[in-house]
Parts: sequence; C-alpha cells; structure tokens
Amino acid sequence: MPTYPELTGKTAIVTGGSTGIGEAICLALAESRVNVVVGGYRNAAAAERVAAAVCETGAVGLAVLADVSTTAGVRKLVEQAEAEFSGVDILVNNAGGFFKVRDVVDMPEEEWDEIIDLNLKSAFLCSRAVLPGMLERRWGRIVNISSELGRMPLRNLSAAYAAGKAGMLGLTRHLAREVADQGVTVNATCPGTTYSPRVRGIYDTPDKIEAVVAQVPMGRIGEPVEQAGIVAFLCSDAAAYITGATIDVNGGKLTL
Repeated sequence: MPTYPELTGKTAIVTGGSTGIGEAICLALAESRVNVVVGGYRNAAAAERVAAAVCETGAVGLAVLADVSTTAGVRKLVEQAEAEFSGVDILVNNAGGFFKVRDVVDMPEEEWDEIIDLNLKSAFLCSRAVLPGMLERRWGRIVNISSELGRMPLRNLSAAYAAGKAGMLGLTRHLAREVADQGVTVNATCPGTTYSPRVRGIYDTPDKIEAVVAQVPMGRIGEPVEQAGIVAFLCSDAAAYITGATIDVNGGKLTL
C-alpha cells in the first residue's frame, strides 16, 4: 500500500477502529507514521490490540473506549486524544452499523433513533469537536465512511442504516463547502460488502455468500484493507484539491 511521508507525525482519530474496516484504516494510516487514536465502544481488548499494532509500525497508538453517539462520549474521546497528542489533524468517522434486518413496519422508534445516532449523529458530534483545532491550524482531513446502501437500496437490511449512511453523504457535502477555504477537506467513501467480522457473521453460508458475490462485477467480496487505502489517500497531499467527494469502493457495482 502506498505511504505518504507528509503525514508523518499527524494525529488521527478513527471511530469504530477496533475491528474490520476501521482496524484496516488505523493500520493504513500508521504505515504513514500517523499517530492513531483507536476509538472503540465496549471491547477494550480489541481496541488495545489495534493500538499495539499501530505502535509496531513506529507510530503511536492509543485506545479509547467511548460512545460517540453522545456528546459526553465524544468529549472523552477528543480530550484524551488532545491530552496525548498536540491536536487532532485527521478524523475518520467509521463508527456505525445496525442490529438486525428489519422492515420499517416492524422497527421500534427507539431502534431507529439508536441507529441514526450511531451512524449519523456520531459523525456530526465528532466533526464538531475536532473542527476548531483544524480551523485554527488551517489543516485538517475528515473522511466519513458511509455505505453503498447510502447510495441505493441494493438489498433489504435496515432503512435506518440506509438513512443514516445517506445522511452522512449530505453532511459531507455541506460541511465540505463550509470549510473549503480554510484548509480542511471533507470527503466520504461508500464501501460495498466487505469481509469484516460483522459481515462474516451475516453471510455465514455458501448460499448467502454466492448471492452477494453475484451482485459484484469483480466477482468477489472486498477485504477491509481494500477500503483503507483510499482513506489514506484522501488524507494525503495528493488529495488536497478533493473535497465534498464521495468515492465508491464496491467492486464495480453501479450506485446513484
């Protein structure tokens, strides 16, 4: 994977960084000697494991457990990051997910709110928290990890998840315009189905895997590392003139 020497010594927060795509992003940034705050929620051992792997690259890794769907959780995450490092230069809003496949008519209001908070409100809260420092330094990178389901309902999973991920794309475009002239870029990626531990749990039979693969022109499910490279690129100087963009990383599936 390409590395970007200009990122050496920068500090990144990666929410949802303790597993799957988030873990791969942490390690991709660390390869460019970015110090990484690995944001987790409940699994301290997983977050510590990823932070240790970051340290093995020569960068510094710090594991922080926090609920980024709440103001208090985001405050804890950012305060610990700023106490350990000089500031937060890069934010990757990767926390997200849903709890089960459920039709709208069967979805409790509380579940809708929780999924929207996890996928969309967290990105707003984290961005709001780190932006003052980025604007003061006139340099920052925010990358929002959305989903192909934020582009098009390719299959029935969760309307709340699709709405939250679509909302991330609107947030990306609007925030990018707000800060475009102040040295901060804001972009999004839309991963297709990727072999994270969560996805392996959902698609756990040959028939389920075959149905997903049949939708992918490349004929296979993506790996987490294949989602991480574009994030590192968007943080680099090579992408300094890219903002407000959404990049599909989905093996060739067409989305709106």
